[in-house]
Amino acid sequence: MTQKIILWITMTLCFVVVGLVGTFVIAIFDPAIPNEPILAIIGPSFQTITGGFIGLITGLYVGKADA
Repeated sequence: MTQKIILWITMTLCFVVVGLVGTFVIAIFDPAIPNEPILAIIGPSFQTITGGFIGLITGLYVGKADA
């Protein structure tokens, strides 16, 4: 059961990161949108999402090792 959870978490992380990077690339190359606000918005959200998922996966592995 834990392996399925880790698989779904990893897949969700991949989809979110691909979505963020896709949005970032589209926004950077759009001449109508200034780049400074994009970096201010995407940077912290990318760090938060990635850190949260990595913490969750690490917590599952640590909890599994303690049991």
